[in-house]
Amino acid sequence: MAGSMTPEQQRLVDAMCGTWLGEMQSFPSPWDPVGGSAQGRTQARAIVGGQLVSTDYAEEREGVVTFRGHGVYGWDGPAQCYRMYWFDTVQPTPTLLPASGHWVDSVLTFEVATDVAEHRYTYHFLEPGYYEFSIALRRAGQDWHLYARGQYARQG
Repeated sequence: MAGSMTPEQQRLVDAMCGTWLGEMQSFPSPWDPVGGSAQGRTQARAIVGGQLVSTDYAEEREGVVTFRGHGVYGWDGPAQCYRMYWFDTVQPTPTLLPASGHWVDSVLTFEVATDVAEHRYTYHFLEPGYYEFSIALRRAGQDWHLYARGQYARQG
């Protein structure tokens, strides 16, 4: 299938690519003891002939970049799920475990278990050019805890 995208790859590219601006609200956690609101900007583009989506994210508080992240997203055909690799300035060393994801209607949810906690990343594409995003954590023996949520609009 070299040279053409699968329907799953096309769906990911159509949903995620572009420049996105929005507001992110973080809640108190070990990574951000106070929490607060920030302006977020994502630049996402298709790479490797549309097989993957590469994202670069920056978050600003009071005009200062306080957080950066980089993600790579793709369709894992043999496993029949999406994969997300995420790296950011909060993690002291990169976690090379991919999060596994699935679409349910307009919601793309990724989950991964690390040595710290289980993580759930949810992208709710409410309409073309707009999505809501959230991150939830669950430590062993505890319920899910919302860590952050935001709303983003595609620019241009």
